[in-house]
Amino acid sequence: MNVVSLMLAQHKRAVVLVLALSILASLMGVGVLMFINGYLLHSTDDFSRVLLYFIGLLVVYLGLTTWAQISLTTLGHRCVYDLRRQLLKQIMDTDLVQIQALGKAKIMASLANDIRSVSYAFVRLPELLQGGLFTLCAGVYLCYLSPSLFLVTCAWLLATLGGGHWAVKKVYAHLKVMRVKEDQLYQHYESALDGHKELALNRGRAARFYEQDFSADTQTHLHHIIRADNHHAFAGNWTNVMMLGAVGVIFYLTVFQGWASIQDATTIALTVLFIRTPLLSAVGAFPTLIQGRVSLQALDQLQLRPFAPEFAAASGLPLGWQQIRLQQVAYAYPSSSAEPGFALQPLDFTLSRGETVFLVGANGSGKSTLSMLLTGLYQPSSGQVWVDQQAIDDHNIGAYRQLFSAVFVDFYLFRDLLDGDGAPAATELIEAWLKHLRMDQKAKISANQLLETDLSQGQRKRLALLVAAIERRSVLVLDEWAADQDPHFRKVFYEQLLPVLKAQGHTVFAISHDDKYFHHADRVLQMKQGVLSEFSDAQSGTQINF
Repeated sequence: MNVVSLMLAQHKRAVVLVLALSILASLMGVGVLMFINGYLLHSTDDFSRVLLYFIGLLVVYLGLTTWAQISLTTLGHRCVYDLRRQLLKQIMDTDLVQIQALGKAKIMASLANDIRSVSYAFVRLPELLQGGLFTLCAGVYLCYLSPSLFLVTCAWLLATLGGGHWAVKKVYAHLKVMRVKEDQLYQHYESALDGHKELALNRGRAARFYEQDFSADTQTHLHHIIRADNHHAFAGNWTNVMMLGAVGVIFYLTVFQGWASIQDATTIALTVLFIRTPLLSAVGAFPTLIQGRVSLQALDQLQLRPFAPEFAAASGLPLGWQQIRLQQVAYAYPSSSAEPGFALQPLDFTLSRGETVFLVGANGSGKSTLSMLLTGLYQPSSGQVWVDQQAIDDHNIGAYRQLFSAVFVDFYLFRDLLDGDGAPAATELIEAWLKHLRMDQKAKISANQLLETDLSQGQRKRLALLVAAIERRSVLVLDEWAADQDPHFRKVFYEQLLPVLKAQGHTVFAISHDDKYFHHADRVLQMKQGVLSEFSDAQSGTQINF
């Protein structure tokens, strides 16, 4: 993918119009040169009329070039607008595993730097397009005036472009390294923000992080951006000097070698000087366009799901489902080294509608992985997920996910209070749940939006449960929800809120370590080193609520 192909794919008619305007503007520029050669360089009795025609040509030329440039710039901004919307939709549609593998820093670098670079490339594209087209049209006119001088001028321009191409290749190489370093810099920014408390407590770690990790990458970035700018400066100055040199060569061949008349030589020299500015602008635009190309390549390397403008309707699954079954489902994390990644062993699990199931287990045993498989956020490495008698596959996985609401350990608290279809939730339901959660005096709500989310972690988690509960989905998944609650409200959750959820028709799958409340579950399961089994009280040796 590159800037031109992106524009052609998304706005074919507009591109054709802009190209036509640019060609007309270039032809008009050559027309101005022809008028100068045909009339202004010759004596005439009606100079006032010639001057009036000349002013008219300049006005038309100004209008066409401005129209072409504005049209192309506007088209570029619209393409960036489309690209920005497309990229975010692709991120939302891409599987969670791929998003986690990429990492937040890499994605944020693309959303910020890459889209900005593409935007700048579109802004500078008119300079390259108009400069190139005008040079081409002017070349045809030069060939008409003097084929021999035209060939010399072409050879000179090829040498000019050859030197510029060498410099541009160097710029491209440095920009590619810079783009990789930008991902690493975003990782450092993320570490400095997320680890601010830890760095404040350990100044030795902070100094090492700043002086070694961060500074090393910033110095590498600095080195390559300076080298890129140096080669860019050489390309611009090389082009400028060579174009001025072309004027001298033309007059030398005319005066001393007699290749053309002084009048034609003057016109040719004027034409060369006329195309000098567009060529310098085109050369100046190259690094920005190259950076845009590098950024588009970086966006492609994210390997996001192909863009689909619509949100697929959730349909095809029975509304009155009775069982969700995981049949011989296994999952293995990709390995980042010679050692294999953690694997969830093949398991059979059935979740019946309306029941409350607790899952217990040590840290790293696979509890959260099972919750990801259950909700459809992870795809099984093997095995099959069923809803009653219907298998879940790529065609209905979106509808399957709509059965669930969840509060994960690393939850995000959205401000909008919506139901399961994305419409504003009923005010009565919101108020009832605020009272259940003891947040009616703390949470501020207006127009179905939370106005205040700057609360303690436990209070934010209560609001996250509010957001999940009012969606009124069939299944509610809670990953260690009570861990951040004080002992009193933890008791409220198990003894009061779980019965309310059951009464409202929710099937609850909760990861918990609170063994004193296990009797509130219909079943308690245990995960140990990736193996799922029924939970038993080791002290009494009896099984509990299987």
